[in-house]
Amino acid sequence: MAQNLQNSTAYAAAAREYRDWSQRNWQQVTDQRNASEDRRQNQFRENLGAIQTYSNPYDQRVPIELSTQYQFYWVNRQGEILGTNNPGDNPNSGSTAEWVQMPKQRP
Repeated sequence: MAQNLQNSTAYAAAAREYRDWSQRNWQQVTDQRNASEDRRQNQFRENLGAIQTYSNPYDQRVPIELSTQYQFYWVNRQGEILGTNNPGDNPNSGSTAEWVQMPKQRP
């Protein structure tokens, strides 16, 4: 009888460990699927709306969505934004304002 009680206790502990492992494993799969779906939907939205998300080097809290009309965007401290398709353009030349190129945000 003591052996049966010991076996039952060991079986219950093993079952609990398995349920805990299974819960963690399933949560990890769900988190990865949700992250993948978020990335896919973000890319779809950007393609459908012809926009690209950029980071503002002066204020990285808020991403900025800009048209895909231009390949390169520059921003100054006042928040003015210039777009260009020429990678050699530099608005700092002949300007009193400091312009920084805006990097594209990765999903």
